[in-house]
Amino acid sequence: MSSISSFLLLRYGASINRFAKGEYIFHEHWPAHFYFQVEEGSVKMFNSGENNDYIQGLFTYGESFGEPPLVADFSYPADAKAITNCKIWVLKKADYLKLLRENPDIHFEFTIMLAQRLCHKTKLLNTMTTQNPEKRILTVIDFFKNKTPRATASYEVPFTRQAIADMTGLRVETVIKKVLLLAQAGELEVQDHKILRH
Repeated sequence: MSSISSFLLLRYGASINRFAKGEYIFHEHWPAHFYFQVEEGSVKMFNSGENNDYIQGLFTYGESFGEPPLVADFSYPADAKAITNCKIWVLKKADYLKLLRENPDIHFEFTIMLAQRLCHKTKLLNTMTTQNPEKRILTVIDFFKNKTPRATASYEVPFTRQAIADMTGLRVETVIKKVLLLAQAGELEVQDHKILRH
């Protein structure tokens, strides 16, 4: 989904809020009262586990997060935390729903974005049942690659091996080993510790 323009957000009463690195934007089980869209920085949505976090999604400039509870009226299913210092557009729930009703083109884009996220979750769940760590890693990388505009032939993976582990349910040691194997097989490339996908 393309982001909602700052002009439109301001028109419906949104404001920019600043969040420091490591600060929570909302917690799991909180009621949903606001629409959030990243203006600067990056945010992760995650569930805390016994040994590590399970990352549900990573969001950067122009991306929104936490919308399903707004439209379906349930509490947040995960925590959201600023990975870096962030500026985030915040819009009250009632104003966001009004914006969707009065702008059917944005409402339609929102529906497409939700369908894409649901498709990704389904693919990831399917790969997790195969117990194939290489496939899990490539599924996560390809999801982010496919939602990034094609500027170059190679996609530089913008997150750490620990983040890949947190999104796939694998141990970070497993991710490190499997990334090297995938590089040897030509599926990935590693340059100066950066992971590239062609």
